Amino acid sequence: MLGPRNERVFDPNASIVLVGCRGAGKRTLGFMGALHLRRRLVTEDHYFEKLTGLSRGQFLLQHGKDLFARQDVEVFKRMLDSNRSGCIIECGMSSLCEEAQDALREYCRTNPVVYIHREREQIAALLDATDATALLKADEKHRECSNFEFYNLDDSATHFVGTSTAADSRQPVPSKLLNVREDFTKFLDQITGRGATKAWLESPFSVAAIPPEFRSYSYALRLRLSYLQEMDMELQEFEATGDCVEFIIDQWPHDVVEVVSKQVALLRRKLGLPIIYHVEENPRGQRRRAPEEKNPVDSDLLELGLRLGVEYLSLDLQRDESLIQRALRYKGRSKVIGNYWYMGFGAPPWHDDQHIENYRRAQCLGCDLIRMARFSTGDSPVEYLESFKKRVEQTIPSPRPPLVAYDFSVLGIRTPLQSKILNPVKHPDMDTEQDFLAIISTYRQSYGLEFQQFLLDPLEFYVTGSNVSWSLSPTMQNAAYEFLGMPHTFQAVTCSTLDRLTQICLSDTFGGALLTAPFKVAIMPQLKVKSHHATAIGAVNVVLPLRGKTNAILDHANSRNKAGAAQEFFGDNTDWSSIFTCLRRALSPRNYVQPSKTTGLVIGAGGMARAAIYALIQLGCRNIFIYNRTVGRASEVAEHFNSWAKGQQGMVIAKPGANGSQLPTLEICRVIERLADPWPEGYQLPTMVISCVPATSLDGTPPADFVMPVGWLGSPTGGVVVELAYEPLITPLVAQMYAYRDQVNPSWVVVDGLEVVAEMAIEAFELMTGRMAPKRLMKEVCRRTWEQQQRGGGDGASGLVL
Repeated sequence: MLGPRNERVFDPNASIVLVGCRGAGKRTLGFMGALHLRRRLVTEDHYFEKLTGLSRGQFLLQHGKDLFARQDVEVFKRMLDSNRSGCIIECGMSSLCEEAQDALREYCRTNPVVYIHREREQIAALLDATDATALLKADEKHRECSNFEFYNLDDSATHFVGTSTAADSRQPVPSKLLNVREDFTKFLDQITGRGATKAWLESPFSVAAIPPEFRSYSYALRLRLSYLQEMDMELQEFEATGDCVEFIIDQWPHDVVEVVSKQVALLRRKLGLPIIYHVEENPRGQRRRAPEEKNPVDSDLLELGLRLGVEYLSLDLQRDESLIQRALRYKGRSKVIGNYWYMGFGAPPWHDDQHIENYRRAQCLGCDLIRMARFSTGDSPVEYLESFKKRVEQTIPSPRPPLVAYDFSVLGIRTPLQSKILNPVKHPDMDTEQDFLAIISTYRQSYGLEFQQFLLDPLEFYVTGSNVSWSLSPTMQNAAYEFLGMPHTFQAVTCSTLDRLTQICLSDTFGGALLTAPFKVAIMPQLKVKSHHATAIGAVNVVLPLRGKTNAILDHANSRNKAGAAQEFFGDNTDWSSIFTCLRRALSPRNYVQPSKTTGLVIGAGGMARAAIYALIQLGCRNIFIYNRTVGRASEVAEHFNSWAKGQQGMVIAKPGANGSQLPTLEICRVIERLADPWPEGYQLPTMVISCVPATSLDGTPPADFVMPVGWLGSPTGGVVVELAYEPLITPLVAQMYAYRDQVNPSWVVVDGLEVVAEMAIEAFELMTGRMAPKRLMKEVCRRTWEQQQRGGGDGASGLVL
């Protein structure tokens, strides 16, 4: 039996419509979405005025209520019809009327229509008390005329995520909408299908580039709704305890839709992992429901998960056929895991033909993965399961969905090694009375077992360069290895010749290296494969061995954490991405990047300056100025990126010319020769400043005693200053910016060097191991190590060392 047609996959450029109650945040989200997807934002209020020549209020006053109502609906329908592609459309209160909702239902056939909602109390606080109840009641109708929904989680508790610094008490919240922006852009990437594809093309070794089912080993952290509702732990404590999280709905509170929607939003924000969404048919400890009760309720809950844009839907294929068909019909971009559970005594053994037939059925239905689990009382030796897997490979034609298969007992899954992917695990401090799979297995124990069984190997990792003795990386990386149960080692090795570096890399136990000067550019010709970003920057700071048995990049990526001879290597650059992350995290909505207007300033012209320029480009900035004491070096860097820009689509921007004309330009980098010069005429003052100079003067670059000319700090909306040096942590530039912020403009945000170096270490860890990093731990270790070095009297030589 073939599965139904997927009715929720749309053209990637189809316009996205946002509907919801006033106060739900549609306008803000629309703005964020338009910037992220590089689309035009269409708002109902502006479109009404554009079409009629009057604002809504003016039209109502001039023409009366009845004519306004008719005109309002006609404008609404025309707005939808005239903007079917390339837009984010923000709907106003017109979407509450029945005729507009009919138009939205029809629009759902060809376009994503997203219902935006949030906690009722938050919306009610923004509305007139006399209108709130009626509006919130009417708002519920939006669920019936939309095909997706986004829970706009409160961001009032957002703080600047990062290491604690000496100046933390002076740091303002850089953007209270930071988390909302990241949540919504990830949601858009998921429903449009951009996420994994984009990550793979940019850096195929990144964690986001390889879905859990295609990794060499992966683990699913099982979290039940009943547990999450009552737990005495914070969700942040579950960080890096799985490769994905399986969210299991095992109870039905009276407001279950609200509860589930909020919980998905919390998991997405706090853990940053792909979500497997599972509705359990007969949960332990809950009353048994009759089929006529549970089938419609569970079917609605399954569709809710798909509307929320979860990465995976776990679908039990032994359930009611109409429930299965409905879920498959509306799967959208979510992947479906087809399940067969044999929960009690008498489960058919693995050699029974029933399992092969089950696999065939799941494949025909269009399931993306197939999961089979059977209760075992010791009647199924490991050889039976291995024989079944081989039989699937021999009898089922390709393409075969990945298979997850294991036996379980009263103690949970019998052994974590039964299946390579999506093995069920729990947090070590979790109560698992209600679970039947993750009773004792944890991520650390299960992954550590791969090393104990010699399926993975202990490796040696390095940070190397001419001056790395005071690097903070070894303590951060080794702490992360210990946290995840990896028997790897990480050490700093002083090295200044390519011959010595090559000797290190050719070791059978070489796992990877972080590179500092003088290798970032010199190593480029020796690398077989480089990421898109490293090629553009012209420098790498991470080198990995290629040990795959084939030439496929996925094979090489899945050979990480394995020893053996390697003659070829992969290079990537995480310097830029860590700077990019820190900038995006600190940049306020008032300073959103406008390619033709926003200006960035980079201090220095070395390898880190190249990374900083590229980070600005990736943020959308096309007006970048470089200041360096040696003007010639600054000019070389500017020429590199200007030449690169000529071959890139979308780099052309329009600059104002004579008589108001717009002139295209490909020059995205320009050099400022003297600090005494006024800011270049015709360009806005910078809102992003990145200092890439070391603590001591090297090769003619300015030392870290650099301070900004006050005339360059006149941005009325402030901005972000990122200081890469951390020896000392409060450099003259940081001290200047704190004083300027306190006395002149409080809108400036300062990101110190420890924040950046911790982010670099986190991204390098994930690249070199293929595992999610314990970010909070690594940031804490970074701070603690730096403080210990200060007490020990070290000067760290150069504050730019990883």
